[in-house]
Amino acid sequence: MKLTDYIKLSEEQEVTLIGKKINRKTLFIAEMSGKPWNGSFDCSCNKLTSLVGAPSSVGGNFSCSRNKLTSLEGAPSSVGGGFLCSDNKLTSLVGAPSSVGGYFSCSSNNLTSLVGAPSSVGGGFLCSYNELTSLHDVHKIIKKMNRIIWAENNPITSCVLGVLLIEGCTKLEIDNKKVQHIVNKYLPNHRGFSAVIECQSELLDAGFDEYAKL
Repeated sequence: MKLTDYIKLSEEQEVTLIGKKINRKTLFIAEMSGKPWNGSFDCSCNKLTSLVGAPSSVGGNFSCSRNKLTSLEGAPSSVGGGFLCSDNKLTSLVGAPSSVGGYFSCSSNNLTSLVGAPSSVGGGFLCSYNELTSLHDVHKIIKKMNRIIWAENNPITSCVLGVLLIEGCTKLEIDNKKVQHIVNKYLPNHRGFSAVIECQSELLDAGFDEYAKL
């Protein structure tokens, strides 16, 4: 079901958008579809399978959580606040905005990679409850963020050093608490690659060879 199709099915149903109650499909589509939206936009919990018809940009938060999305195609290209796409069936983050002003949450999906995630995140990054086995090259995907990467409840067994090269990352949360403890001793990283080398050495000494990779 597309977002525009949902509006057709729910013409008499109230839909809350940026603090307004809009129950007329013509008004909704005319003001929103493919155009900038100044405030926050919430289309969560609507059984959507596509974001086609969503705003081109959102000034506040954007939430498409708790739907049946398998792709972020059609998502806004820029979001001034947080971006929530948790509790869907996503296998890829391709289509997500290149930057978000607040936190980014893609928890509780079917992700095996973070490719497609925003390169700049104004808040924390939540990717818990997915199928990630590695954080390989995470620093090349997420280049700048603020606060914590929450990646618990993923079968991560390798390549965590990249988090030290993400500007603004303050902490990593993963299931292996021994590895987490070692990595977090070097976060936030204000010493560049020298801290990466030291952390790598400590991980290797502790027997975590696979984790000690970028």
